[in-house]
Amino acid sequence: MNTASIYDSAIAGLQYAQAGMVATSQNVTGSNVAGYVRRNPDLQISSLSPSSIEPGGTAFSVEGFTRNFNALLQGQLLSQQSKTSYTATLTQAVATLDATLVDPSASIATALGNFFNAAGSLANDPANQAYQQALAGAANQVGDRIRGLADVVGNLENDARQGLADVLNQANTLAPQLADINVKIRNATVPGVSFPSGDLLDERDRITSKLQELIGGTTTINEDGTASYSLNGLQLVDRQSFNQFTNSSHTTPVTADAFPWGVQLRVNSPRNQPSVYTPLGSPETVQTQNGQPVVVPASAPPFKDGQAGAYFLLVQNFVPTLQKSLNLLAVELVHRVNDVTGSSSPIFGFQRTDGVSGYVSDLAAVDTLGQSIAVTTPVNPNSMAALVNSPGFDTFQELVDGATPGSSTYSRTVSSVALAFDARRFTAVIASAPSLTATTANSLEGLRTTFTQPVTFISSSVANTIATWSNNHKTNVAMSQVLSDQKNAISGVNLDEEAANLVKYQQLYNASSKLIQTNRQMFDTLLAMLSGN
Repeated sequence: MNTASIYDSAIAGLQYAQAGMVATSQNVTGSNVAGYVRRNPDLQISSLSPSSIEPGGTAFSVEGFTRNFNALLQGQLLSQQSKTSYTATLTQAVATLDATLVDPSASIATALGNFFNAAGSLANDPANQAYQQALAGAANQVGDRIRGLADVVGNLENDARQGLADVLNQANTLAPQLADINVKIRNATVPGVSFPSGDLLDERDRITSKLQELIGGTTTINEDGTASYSLNGLQLVDRQSFNQFTNSSHTTPVTADAFPWGVQLRVNSPRNQPSVYTPLGSPETVQTQNGQPVVVPASAPPFKDGQAGAYFLLVQNFVPTLQKSLNLLAVELVHRVNDVTGSSSPIFGFQRTDGVSGYVSDLAAVDTLGQSIAVTTPVNPNSMAALVNSPGFDTFQELVDGATPGSSTYSRTVSSVALAFDARRFTAVIASAPSLTATTANSLEGLRTTFTQPVTFISSSVANTIATWSNNHKTNVAMSQVLSDQKNAISGVNLDEEAANLVKYQQLYNASSKLIQTNRQMFDTLLAMLSGN
């Protein structure tokens, strides 16, 4: 290797050492930045390197920086983040409900037990005023407990609706940011000449990771380094173009009252054409086919994972089913208990929209979920008895299934009753000292077994669902940790390793500097000899 090649190699060594120290400083600085991917200087050793003159030379050059990134692993991690965010949101959202169900002071089962115990005591001594007052107090406790649980469920629905709106509004903010980053990545990319900086790619990955956490979906990294993001076939971001979620009135931000069927996706059309608004779902409808009414099931929005998927599951399935279960329990209590005591001595009823408490047959309209639903024919105990005792509704679970759209035993009549009577308006209308005969009180106490199954069904179904979500979340957290560890092994920053690299680059810098210094001294000596000094 000649002198020029040695000098060029020394210069290349200085450049590599400088690039290495730059990369190390970036890695150390980025070690605490979420989504940062470790960089290494890209060293090219070849006889064709710019500093190589002789065919067999071993000169090297710095061709740029390598971003330690595994696209396949990143895709798996993003998908798992959506699942983990989904179960985490579910378990956090129902934490208050779960605590309420296991709280003895809020237990419906305990309150009903006290109510039937009081009825049994009154049956033994119907003239005892203390027993009469105890029955009235127990009835009021039942009303308070059912209303209290119904209020918790109602608050859960309100929180889920607001959470879903917040999530979609955050997605609306991130979509144009991702499109802007894609433009910068595309402008910085010239195949074979230039590539986008690692900071742009890191920001791209941070935005897509947040989108996956918020609304699930799928991220696709294109061949030019840009990212596209879709939601079960609906394109939210396609390179430099993006779409956004709106209310049914085509306005933003998305509001909590837009759910479940009032959300649309605004698709921006090219060439200054008007935007297209695509509804994300449709409610259940009844159509006539061959002269017969046919129920067309609701089409659900494409939220399957992420926080949006969790909130939508709560708003569309979990909360309505639980609300209908509580509503039907309240209706059953009014029907069966008041059927025993008679219409002249009702114990339970519902509060009308004007705030007046009344017996079921007195109600012409009630308020449910913020909507007024008119009952053309007031539902009375007899008609309710005919409904709940009809074939196909032998158990409380079958009755709840009958009120659930999509169930094989779904009945619009049962569903209408479950919606028309809101457990949040359930109340005790019993006199402070009810006058009941021993026979009536004994029959009332005999209803204990009738309500054991409904209460058990409600509490156990909710508890089982929450337990399933909790177990799934533990599994998802463990899987996310495994994938995160694998990614960190490739892309993460190890400060001990960076410290060792810094020492290595310093030594290379010193060695290359010494080589250049020696080469300079040699040339100075040679020039001095030639000049005769």
